[in-house]
Amino acid sequence: MAPIIKLNNLYKRYSSQLAVQNLSLDIQQGEIFGFVGPNGAGKTTTIRILATLLQPTSGVAEVAGYSVVEHPMDVRRLIGYMPDFFGIYDDLTVL
Repeated sequence: MAPIIKLNNLYKRYSSQLAVQNLSLDIQQGEIFGFVGPNGAGKTTTIRILATLLQPTSGVAEVAGYSVVEHPMDVRRLIGYMPDFFGIYDDLTVL
């Protein structure tokens, strides 16, 4: 069975700062997985790449077999992402 999330040799660089380095993992459908680590470890960057909000510098990132780079709209149809700090909560109303 193909993994629901696949990362292979994922890298993300911001200028001189390396945020994600050589990250590889497969998460199968039905598995529960959590990113745990100190600030600056690359957790949020990895999630943003998977949510198609950031482009990886190099490597492969797939969700349900769709490349986050080549098929971002297909990925977005399959996922939901609500960050802790997004800057919209004060303006969010029922209306």
